[in-house]
Amino acid sequence: MRKPTTVFAGILAGSLLLAGCSTDAATSTEDTATGTTGTTQSEDSTTSTSSTAAASGEFTEVTYADLDVKDEDLNVDESSAVDIALADGATAAGDGYTVDGDTVTITDGGVYRLSGTLSAGQVVVATDDKDVTLILDGVDITAEGTGALDIEDADEVIILLADGSTNSLSDAADATASTDEDYDGPNAALFSRADMWITGDGSLTVNGVANDGITSKDGLVIDSGTINVTATDDGIRGKDYLVVLDGDITVDAGGDGLKADNENMANDDGVPVGVAWISGGTLDITAGVDGIDAYYQAMVEGGDITIAADDDGITTKGVLRIADGTVDITQSYEGLEGRLIRLTGGDGTIVASDDGFNVSSGSGSTAGDGSADVGGGMGGGRDRQSGGPGAAPSSSSTDDTASTTGTTATTAAYTTTASSTDGAIDATTIAGGGGMGGGMEQAEEGLELEISGGTWYIDADGDGLDSNGDAVMTGGTVVVEGPTNSGNGAVDVSGEFTISGGTLLASGSSGMFEAPTADGQGVLSIGFQSQLAEGTVLTVTDADGGFVASFTTSKVAQAIVLSTPDVVSGETYTVIADATVTGDDFGGLVTDGQVSGGDELGTLTAD
Repeated sequence: MRKPTTVFAGILAGSLLLAGCSTDAATSTEDTATGTTGTTQSEDSTTSTSSTAAASGEFTEVTYADLDVKDEDLNVDESSAVDIALADGATAAGDGYTVDGDTVTITDGGVYRLSGTLSAGQVVVATDDKDVTLILDGVDITAEGTGALDIEDADEVIILLADGSTNSLSDAADATASTDEDYDGPNAALFSRADMWITGDGSLTVNGVANDGITSKDGLVIDSGTINVTATDDGIRGKDYLVVLDGDITVDAGGDGLKADNENMANDDGVPVGVAWISGGTLDITAGVDGIDAYYQAMVEGGDITIAADDDGITTKGVLRIADGTVDITQSYEGLEGRLIRLTGGDGTIVASDDGFNVSSGSGSTAGDGSADVGGGMGGGRDRQSGGPGAAPSSSSTDDTASTTGTTATTAAYTTTASSTDGAIDATTIAGGGGMGGGMEQAEEGLELEISGGTWYIDADGDGLDSNGDAVMTGGTVVVEGPTNSGNGAVDVSGEFTISGGTLLASGSSGMFEAPTADGQGVLSIGFQSQLAEGTVLTVTDADGGFVASFTTSKVAQAIVLSTPDVVSGETYTVIADATVTGDDFGGLVTDGQVSGGDELGTLTAD
């Protein structure tokens, strides 16, 4: 881990001081795992991945094939369907089902088409371990208590949303969660004890008043459909696995948005459990706790995901991997959290009131409301934030923003101020070795952040990239706008952080300043005596005046780390303030552009 050790003195009347350093390159972390590929397919939905089996403590990354999800034929033959017309006090019994008041119980396997309304009733599936398909074709069921659709006994269940149909399932308006420890009834408006698939081109609205919205005590696969879930606790839960292949899904939950919470690691057959797997669809998740919470592994290999969470955006006790798709976390305490975070592709924007990426061995985090270890409970109100490339992220507190009442120093192009923020460091401190510095904690074995692909923008009030173990970057693009207070850093890695490829720009405070160790690709570490104002344009050129990169801050900052394929260890680079820069930017970073004008601040040598 690197920290500034040398200051260029007297540049522009001392208004800005550059700090550069170099250390011996550490040995890079080797990735010796082997890859396997798993594929599952229904008629219209396919998911596949080439996944590295990387051990992280007790957790080993699994492929889709490892989950043993049945390749279910979702092309339902509706010609033999038994029609059940629901009506308050007037539902007639028929083949394969019974009626008791406003409770309809399906007792035999087969295909059933449900339509009509029950205002205080229930549909129960209680077969002797048989396959059941339920076609929802204009159903509106409100339970007398909880569990409008209660699947108690079946082998496999398909919920088919009929083309063009609108369907609704809800607990009673006054339903409450049971406080009986021995309660074993439904805890969701749509509840299943069997593996369940949801498919079709209709819509389904679910209201979990008492507890969850949709829950399967086994596995749950969402293949298609328009699904809107509101829940007091968790929105959509598949205990063994939750798989999203496609669909338009909206969740507003007081607890977790999407959840796979089996903590047994594997079932009796050795099949991994507690896995959330997203390979497609459009998901809009608002959560009082975590957006997506999977005990063993969370995998995103496609889809368009938007999350606003009071606690973590996506979290797991084990492996979190993003290989493709779009992830936009507009609000979170910590954006991504897991023992092993592996980013191999995809595009993401993360706004976090604490850490953007957090590699840790457990969820001891504290949410924005100050409550500790809230990963499984119900949350409170939410305050949406927004941010991302092209927009100036909102500041989180007065203390973290412009504590800029100190001495003003002016250059020809812009003004900076000496910060009065507690812990701010001056040039003398930087020259002495980087002040507080980071990387002083003991690294935990088996924890790692791996970045080899994807494009990521992080707006974090705490640490931008935080690993309690090691970190390695071999590809991708990461822009971090980190903390403005000196108690955190844009980069905070307890162990070794090496970079051999990709593009990294990390901007933030200087008190806990860290930078990766160059491993075949150069690193520039730049520290300033006083804070840079929001909107400052910093440009780096090579010894021949060629454009390397330019970054425009959207927060105050006092230290910047830059590494791109164009930065070569041992070469000299010039830093220019407030030049005119043209070129496409990502999160304020331009890597392919042109520069003119500006004020030269000084030169430094890349590590």
